[in-house]
Amino acid sequence: MRPRYSRILLRFWKNCLLREMTFRGHFILRVFGEVGWVFLLLVFIEVIFSKTSHVRGWSEPQYLFLMGTHMLVTSLFETLFFENCWRISDLVRKGDLDFVLVKPANTQFLLTFERIDFASLANLPVGIALCTYAAIQGGFTITFGHSVLFVLLIGTGVCMLYAMLFMFALTSVWLIRQTGLDALWFYAMSLSRYPAEIYRGFAGGTLWFVCVFVVPVLMVANLPANVMVRTFTTPFIINFIVAAAVLLILSNIALRWALRSYRSASS
Repeated sequence: MRPRYSRILLRFWKNCLLREMTFRGHFILRVFGEVGWVFLLLVFIEVIFSKTSHVRGWSEPQYLFLMGTHMLVTSLFETLFFENCWRISDLVRKGDLDFVLVKPANTQFLLTFERIDFASLANLPVGIALCTYAAIQGGFTITFGHSVLFVLLIGTGVCMLYAMLFMFALTSVWLIRQTGLDALWFYAMSLSRYPAEIYRGFAGGTLWFVCVFVVPVLMVANLPANVMVRTFTTPFIINFIVAAAVLLILSNIALRWALRSYRSASS
């Protein structure tokens, strides 16, 4: 990243932190809400494994590691990208996208990084702690190479989610009022927090195929977790990384295409 964009990014994050600290009570309540939601999910997992020892081949420590991985991915995405994608609809509807377009910087960069949600970072240390606890409880053998690959796949999953939701948010250029992004994110992430194997028997495996190969939301948490505590295949990992790169390129193409149809506030 060029030095100028690094300075812009730091200024964005500083402004967001100042905004959050202006309303400290709201920030603290949001942090407690994030952690409280995680606690309820852990209770749910404990209830499941009180009745069975495995879920589609996943033991309790493996399942906990998957949950921790899911928290890492969603925490990073929600911190960096979700609010930025969500507000694209407002920018289009109010005509404020004009002010983004006239700035002497890359449009996708400005739309992607202007906001950061610090409250969502609360789940990051919780996810790390949960993965660590699960690895110790399960006695998993984790090598340095696996750890590096795990971090790489976490980053790849975050980029993949960003590209998909960014392109979905761009439909507001034509729809004007696009309010379904938050619902789409909630349901997609609800699917991805469970082992991908449980969807193989549903609708003849159609849902599994769509969520693994067409809109690969299941892979953003399942694949990194499999690398660490189960099994994986190298070609699948390569395909996952290539797919994320292709989606990022398509997101830029989609932005250029959408801007050709954009009608500014003055028109």
